[in-house]
Amino acid sequence: MGLTQKLLPLIVKSDQGRIVNVSSILGSLSLQADKTSPIYATKPFAYNVSKTALNQFTIHLAAALENTKVKVNSAHPGWVKTDLGGDEAPMSIEDGAKNIVDLCLIDENGPSGGFIHNGQQLPW
Repeated sequence: MGLTQKLLPLIVKSDQGRIVNVSSILGSLSLQADKTSPIYATKPFAYNVSKTALNQFTIHLAAALENTKVKVNSAHPGWVKTDLGGDEAPMSIEDGAKNIVDLCLIDENGPSGGFIHNGQQLPW
């Protein structure tokens, strides 16, 4: 968040400024509270809280930049084979990065203020 705020004056000057926060579905309050959700039982507190806070930052920043060309979104890359995701994760790093790259390349009609995985809006 600090880096984004430092770079914000340059991003706003850009013709196609894009801010993509790398979040996680574990930051979804809706899904964490839903006992029928597949992620309901997954509650690593510090990780979830940090991703929920990042999602809130996304919403506020998108609202603050609403009248600019800047698009701000949170991306859920998916469960990716990394040190954190582990070997059981079904997605490669390249597959996980695709969602992030796609949001970096959206045009002027693309979403802003969204929580997105593979082109689909996720519940906050």
